[in-house]
Amino acid sequence: MAYRFDNQTVVVTGGTGELGQHLTSRLHELGARLIVPFVSEQEMQSFSIRFPAVVQATRFVRLDAKDGVKVRRTIDQLVESVGVPHGLVNLIGGYRFGPAIVDAELDDLHQMLDLNLAPTFHFCRSLVPHMLQAGRGRIVSVGARMGLAGSANHAAYAIAKSAVVRFTEALSEEVKHHNINVNCVLPSVIDTARNRREMPAADFTHWVAPADLAQVIVFLLSDGARAVHGAAIPVYGRV
Repeated sequence: MAYRFDNQTVVVTGGTGELGQHLTSRLHELGARLIVPFVSEQEMQSFSIRFPAVVQATRFVRLDAKDGVKVRRTIDQLVESVGVPHGLVNLIGGYRFGPAIVDAELDDLHQMLDLNLAPTFHFCRSLVPHMLQAGRGRIVSVGARMGLAGSANHAAYAIAKSAVVRFTEALSEEVKHHNINVNCVLPSVIDTARNRREMPAADFTHWVAPADLAQVIVFLLSDGARAVHGAAIPVYGRV
């Protein structure tokens, strides 16, 4: 079933990345009004080449998602100009291999938390008060399969993605009785150009296609997922 998002505004952080491009393209097809905070001009250029019609119809906001003050100010301005968004998708994140714990510094953990948890925290903390006032909302964040169990030389990344899952569960418990759904997806390896470059010997056919992961996120944003709260949905492909 193809759910529609006509007259609904959705904020997609990280929406200019490879997964973000597929998600915003799909939401555009389904009638959503899109707001995309971004920082990378290179990603914007790629987006403009691949999906020019989507770019023309999307409102882009240059923003450092790790700056909580700027995020809150931007969200307040958006609410004043376009109303309370119906949905928020937190795609900003990143992976880094290693180091082993015995070689690590606390800063290694801070870096992964700043990249994978801080933007989600800032956007939710800024937007949820408006959603509570409106009495509705959908929030979807991106964790990772590795956030469910520690793995050698991946401690900082696993901890950061686990934090996204626990954050999702906690926020859901706080807002689920106010008609706000908060969930996250847990991909394994996503089939992106960067991952192919960094793992050339891997079998790409087993990885998760960005379009397939985007479709799961679309479902969680839709009315079809109105009974789903605090879930961490595995999207592993065949890995």
